[in-house]
Amino acid sequence: MTDVPLPAEMTATERRAALRRLVVLFGLMNTMIELSASGAQRSVAEHATAARELVGELVADLARSG
Repeated sequence: MTDVPLPAEMTATERRAALRRLVVLFGLMNTMIELSASGAQRSVAEHATAARELVGELVADLARSG
């Protein structure tokens, strides 16, 4: 894994918000793994969509602040 520096212009509040989103994303990924193991493909797809949207929002926010 590569260390990616955050933009220097991010405030502490922005960093905390980004961290909260990453924690939510981590939870979504764990849920997708569990659902996949149990064969719940529709739920996996729903969680994958939510995860993709969250990543997209986070990337857009980081791009704006950088």
